[in-house]
Amino acid sequence: MLIVLVGKTMASATGVAKEITMAKEKDVPVFGVYVGGANTTSNLPSGLARNRTISWDWDKIASAIDQVMGEGKNK
Repeated sequence: MLIVLVGKTMASATGVAKEITMAKEKDVPVFGVYVGGANTTSNLPSGLARNRTISWDWDKIASAIDQVMGEGKNK
């Protein structure tokens, strides 16, 4: 799985967009976590879905990991 730490200027990070693309090409589950003051109004890097990006909360992160691990078992 790929967990993208989404900061305020993440949308301009071309390397991150490339990693997201590579993960998707290899069917690796991807989700994002807002960090460093980023939030639902922050721009996201290309390829990262807003509905797959969550706030920094250990319970939410654990739940997202459990969810994407379950997705991998269904492939």
